[in-house]
Amino acid sequence: MTEVAVVADVPAAAAELFIESVGGAVAARRRAAVALTGGSTAPPLFARVRTAPLPWEQTEIFFTDERAVPPEHELSNYRLAEEGLLRHVRVAGVHRMRGEAPDLDAEARRCAQDLRDTLGTPPRLDLMLLGLGTDGHICSLFAGVPAIADRGDEELVRHVAAPLHVEPKVDRLTLVPYLVVTARMVVLQVTGSGKAEVLARALKGPEDLVACPAQWLRKASGRVVVVCDPPAASRI
Repeated sequence: MTEVAVVADVPAAAAELFIESVGGAVAARRRAAVALTGGSTAPPLFARVRTAPLPWEQTEIFFTDERAVPPEHELSNYRLAEEGLLRHVRVAGVHRMRGEAPDLDAEARRCAQDLRDTLGTPPRLDLMLLGLGTDGHICSLFAGVPAIADRGDEELVRHVAAPLHVEPKVDRLTLVPYLVVTARMVVLQVTGSGKAEVLARALKGPEDLVACPAQWLRKASGRVVVVCDPPAASRI
């Protein structure tokens, strides 16, 4: 069951869930595995959690997706995380998706093996942070792509072509739905009235995973928390 928290301060509420998830994972399993996302919701969250007294040295950092750019590029999700969080804390490991790799299919396979080597087989993330695109995408699982309906249990990481209707129009590497639905906790941050209609479709619209990939969250086996502000929640 998806939980919906309508709050005035979305980053603050998401930070509380981050702290709860990481602390709980380390207490239970001596390690936390977190997948960071990019987008506008990430920097405010990073600013809040980087000063928290968390067991960072027992935390493995992964990424939900990455653009096909070098790590220093302004479009890089790694750069966003490095500037906002990773340079401020000492973590157990940073598992970067190499967006600059000349063969992104091979890089997807390398990232998948890294997940298995670090977390076991099958790998399971403790926390996945997500934003919501206006087309209903999460990670870089874009609407209208038939392959989105494939969970990707063995694939784990996928190279996807540049989206046709979402900026920036560059190829991506992305985690597959399998890792979304098996994560112990997923936190989806949504803000603004511009996301109200797509959030309503994601949560209660007719099921169509290709048209609205965020509906994969309905199939999650772990805890899913949608943290949104009143304008984003206005249609639910």
